[in-house]
Amino acid sequence: MRYPAITVIHPEAGPWDAFVDQHPEGHLLQQSRWAAVKQTTDWACLRIGICDDGELLAGAQILIKKRYGFSAWYIPRGPVLADDHLLNQALLAALRSQARQQRVVFVRMEPNMVVGSKRERIVTRLLENAGLQTSESTQPQHSVQVDLEPTVDALLAAMTKGHRADIKKAQKLGVTIRVGTTDADLDVFVALMAETGTRAGFAVHSKAYYAEVWERFRQKQRALLLIAEYNGAPVAAAMMVASGQTACYLYGGSNAEAFQCAANHLIQWHAIQWAKEQGCAIYDLWGIPQRTDVAAGPLEAPAEMAGLIRFKKGFGGHEVSFYPAFTDVLLPLVYRAAASRFNI
Repeated sequence: MRYPAITVIHPEAGPWDAFVDQHPEGHLLQQSRWAAVKQTTDWACLRIGICDDGELLAGAQILIKKRYGFSAWYIPRGPVLADDHLLNQALLAALRSQARQQRVVFVRMEPNMVVGSKRERIVTRLLENAGLQTSESTQPQHSVQVDLEPTVDALLAAMTKGHRADIKKAQKLGVTIRVGTTDADLDVFVALMAETGTRAGFAVHSKAYYAEVWERFRQKQRALLLIAEYNGAPVAAAMMVASGQTACYLYGGSNAEAFQCAANHLIQWHAIQWAKEQGCAIYDLWGIPQRTDVAAGPLEAPAEMAGLIRFKKGFGGHEVSFYPAFTDVLLPLVYRAAASRFNI
C-alpha cells in the first residue's frame, strides 16, 4: 500500500477552508462560510477528509437534508479530490461508509471540474467503476469564465465592441458605481432583486439569506456589493464572492431604467477589476442556460435566454461545461419512492 498512514478525519473550518482555498478545484460552495449560510435554512453540514501522515489531501463538505427519518447528502462543487487515485478511492469509501451508518438514501456530488481540463482524468478515473448514476445538476453546469491574467486594458479590449460601447455609454450618461456597506444598501439590493424576479419570473431569496452570504464572506473582504446609480437613484446592484483563485458573480438585480443606461455592463466591468485586484485568476459569470452533453456536444439554448448568453459572453470570457452531477444510491427502494422529496 502506497499510503500506510491514510486516516479519515472531520476537519475543522479553519484547516478545511485553507485546504479548499489552495486547491485547483476549490470552490466557494465548499467553504465553511457557505455551509454556515445553508445551515440557516433546512440544511446541516458534515466534512470528511482524507489525510496522509497528518496532511489533508482530499475531502468533501457535505450538506445534509433530512426527511421522514432518512437523509440525503449533497456535495456542491465537490468533492475536492487529490492527484492520487488511491486517496480518492479512500474518500469515496469513507463517504459511503459513514452515509450507510446514518440512513442516507443517496449522496449527490457535483465535481468542480471543467470538461476538457487537464485534470479531468481524476474525476473520470474515480467514477468510471464506482457505479454512480449521472444526475441533473443543481448548480449551473455551464458558465462563462473570464481569464484575469491579462492587463486591465487587455481585458477591456477583449470584450465585444458592443460591450465596450455600453460601458462608455454608461460612463458618459453619468452612471456611478459605489460599494455597498450598510444595511440600507442591502435593502436596495434586495428590492432590485425582487423587481428582477417579478419581471423575469424566478424566485428570489429573503433579505436574511442575502445578508448571511454578504456578512459571512465580506468578513475577509471576499464579498463585494456594487450599486449602480443613475440620476441620483439606484438602478442596478450585484453581489460577487471570491474564494481561492475564482471570483463569482452570484446575484444581480436591476430595474427597467438600467437597460437604457447600460448600468449592468458598468457594474460587471467594476466587478472584473475587483476580482483581478483580489488576486483571482478567473471571474465566473455563474451560469448560462445552455446545456452540453459530454458525449454529443452542445445543444441549443432556449431562444428567450439568448440575450443573457450574449450579455455574459460579451465580457471576453469563454464558455465552460462542468461535469454533471453523480449520485451514489445507497437505499434504492427509498430513492425510487422519495428522492424528489429532498429537493436537491
